[in-house]
Amino acid sequence: MHLDEFLAPKILIVSGKGGVGKTTVAAALAVVAARHGHRVCIAEVDRKGTMPKLFGATDIDYKPREMSPGIYGMSIVPDEALAEYLDVQYHMKRVSRVFTSSHFVDYITATAPGLKDILVLGKIWYLEQGRTGPQFDTIILDAPAAGHMLTFLSAPMGLSDAVRAGPLHRQADWLVQMLRDPRRARVHLVTLAEEMPISETLETMEVLHNRIQIDTGPVFANAVYPAHLTTADVKRMDEILDDGALDELTTAAEAVGLRLEDEDLQALAGYARFITARRAIQVKHLRKLKQGTQDPIVELPFLFTAGLALPGVEEIADSIEEGVAKL
Repeated sequence: MHLDEFLAPKILIVSGKGGVGKTTVAAALAVVAARHGHRVCIAEVDRKGTMPKLFGATDIDYKPREMSPGIYGMSIVPDEALAEYLDVQYHMKRVSRVFTSSHFVDYITATAPGLKDILVLGKIWYLEQGRTGPQFDTIILDAPAAGHMLTFLSAPMGLSDAVRAGPLHRQADWLVQMLRDPRRARVHLVTLAEEMPISETLETMEVLHNRIQIDTGPVFANAVYPAHLTTADVKRMDEILDDGALDELTTAAEAVGLRLEDEDLQALAGYARFITARRAIQVKHLRKLKQGTQDPIVELPFLFTAGLALPGVEEIADSIEEGVAKL
């Protein structure tokens, strides 16, 4: 797949089971788009504040703020989205300020479930249409975790069915059309190569395709261990250790500038066995994922770092570009 085709939809929605690294993947997708000349906006909807930290930036708010060259971040807050809606649609700027400074939004969203989701998606529609603020080529929505995401994306369909006429029905239809048009929007699910995340990913895909009818793109299998050693390699290493013939390993280490004691070699061997075993388990789970979906799968590497920052995000972006190019 050519990257231009991959980046063709303006709106890329990223979601997955909690803890699978969807925010990291969303940030990496932004890096990929920016590398290819796109002006990118990443929108958070859960106020975690994780996104700006990945780029070494300060906190973000409702107004898009540049976090890295060509990459902007924002946090979509329902009360500010409502204020903007009233201002843009009905020119009620003075009234909208009253709503923003009170608990009005909490009150009406408690009596109208799904309205918060409508307001967030309405802001995405404004960004796509270029109705307010700067213009963007790519909008990446760091969506809620998969369970809530399905309710979140279903909200416009529910409102369109509930309100059969008038401006609210018309505006709900705009959101439905935006989400269901594969030329405009696509969902990318992120998973780990583990049983529960993959089962939830497959269930989420089924709902997206059959009930909500939103296009999905390549699935990102995150934190996959590298296949540096084969089972035969590990077996040979164990034979060397069991025989006490450590000269072979010591010589190999010295060839790359490492001086290792016997204890170091034993520890490395144990770690190699662990990585190889974990990789074998992941391969089994990835096989289930491949059998359960027609969407392509892009594997992203496990990063052996104490904390994730921009260099790690760029490494993930490299893997996305390489993986997409092979599709």
